Amino acid sequence: MIPIERNPFTIRIGGLGGQGNIKMGLILANALTTDKKWVIQTQHYGAQVRGGVAYSDVLFCDDPIDFPIAYNFNVLYMMDQKPLNSFFHLLKPNGVLICDSTYVKQIHVNIRRITKKILVYPVTEICIEKFGMAVLANVMGLGILQKATGIVNLDALKKTINEEVPEKFVDVNLEALEYGYKLCDKCYTLKEEKKYMPINFE
Repeated sequence: MIPIERNPFTIRIGGLGGQGNIKMGLILANALTTDKKWVIQTQHYGAQVRGGVAYSDVLFCDDPIDFPIAYNFNVLYMMDQKPLNSFFHLLKPNGVLICDSTYVKQIHVNIRRITKKILVYPVTEICIEKFGMAVLANVMGLGILQKATGIVNLDALKKTINEEVPEKFVDVNLEALEYGYKLCDKCYTLKEEKKYMPINFE
């Protein structure tokens, strides 16, 4: 058996409409392309654009990705209790779960049977206290995600923020990114999965 290609790493960022989770996924996807990865980013809005469950999926790999949809995830970043309740069963065994405890108040026992890699930080609360803006929670979350998984280069995230955020808000977004990076106290290695093909010696 020899490896023919790698399966992509998969991330779902879930929240409510208006929390900035879609933007978080877009920034992450663009930063991954800066890191020379093959990337697919998709997004879904609930029936209620603001207040309904919304999520962004990011798939990335060193090899071309042959299918644009993921059904389970290496990482779940959950910004609210509703998407966590809806999506926790999609986390791969021993995957990484990151939650904003400002709005996530309960980690169900069934989640702890899937993984012990659970990180919980009051991200939005910190953003309001430190910066006076809840909207920075998505960028602070990117800092946490980077530190916790190492999936993307921190400089690539900074470059993407410089390119995509209005100039007058760049500095505070970069500060929030750095704060999230320093806030996280764990680092996990995601398991790489490969597809294999048999060797015919005849």
